[in-house]
Amino acid sequence: MALSRFDRALWRSTRQLYLLSRRAFARTGNAASDPAANVERILLIRTDKIGDAIISTAFFKALRDRFPDAQIDIVLGRKNETAAPLLPHLDGVFVVKKSPIEQARLIRQLRERRYDIAIDMLTGDSMTAASYTALSGARINIGFDGKAAGFYDIAIPRPSAPEHQAMQMLRLIAPLGVTVKPEEVRTAVAFPQSAAKMIRQKLGPINDGTRLVVINLSVAAAKYWTDENFIRLIGDIKSPSVRVVLAGAPWDLARMETIGAAADVAWLEPSADLSTMTAALSCADLVISPDTSIVHIAAALNKPVVTLMASYTANGEWYPFGVPYRALHCATRVADIPYDEVLAAVRDLMAELDGTKQVPSTDRVLS
Repeated sequence: MALSRFDRALWRSTRQLYLLSRRAFARTGNAASDPAANVERILLIRTDKIGDAIISTAFFKALRDRFPDAQIDIVLGRKNETAAPLLPHLDGVFVVKKSPIEQARLIRQLRERRYDIAIDMLTGDSMTAASYTALSGARINIGFDGKAAGFYDIAIPRPSAPEHQAMQMLRLIAPLGVTVKPEEVRTAVAFPQSAAKMIRQKLGPINDGTRLVVINLSVAAAKYWTDENFIRLIGDIKSPSVRVVLAGAPWDLARMETIGAAADVAWLEPSADLSTMTAALSCADLVISPDTSIVHIAAALNKPVVTLMASYTANGEWYPFGVPYRALHCATRVADIPYDEVLAAVRDLMAELDGTKQVPSTDRVLS
């Protein structure tokens, strides 16, 4: 999408401010000749959504393995700050606030820490992320090539073919000598085990051999599948060996009560604390969810996933990573994904998990 005149002016003015600040706070040494030398403090910029932060956990681990003693901090945005407790391998967390005064205070805090490396992790052009990377005062700035390339000492070429976001981000730390075998890349989340124990107590005893299926109902209206479809799906998959429970955010309570009553299944008490939802997902054998951060949290917990996605996500960059999955798309909207296709995908993945059918994880694009 073309930038407006205002956006272009903002990019230019921020670039000029960046160059001035680099002159005023210049450090000694050749920044890009050996970027991995003497790295003690690293700043990461991840100011987008919760799912992006969760997918980044493989990146965090690779960076921590390479620099085990470094201080690794992250700047999150208002949309994904709730993910902070779930993110492992980090030391400090900063959050971009709406107030210009708070933003100026944050920039000052970042500069005082005198980072060796600042990395803009966003794979798309972002004025916010590029600005904080540029104005952090870091010795070396790294980011993807694009409209913000002028802000970086090292601009990383974007992949020429579709590539999962978890793998894409690892390109950013290749100049720091970080190499990870594809089969070793895994996302992961941190959460208190006491929360999972509490969830299991609320669920009550689960018989041996019974599969627990958690259905997430929390998603924006444009990505929702309809109550009627979920009620019907629950009726077709629950059995003495398959137990279904509903999960969602506090604002989804009425929906959970409606579906739970109609389908005769329980729901987990909703909480705005993402750690509580993560603990609930950790108890599942299978997660069914529209395309939202819950999909990536479930995958980070090594849970098989059936996800319902919009057609624009069909290139593989945002699929559940590293777990068995089924991803269904529709060219119009998620609500139009045919019921029979979803039921077949759930049964197919269950058969794979039971060992009665061995097929690779796949997606299905529907017209």
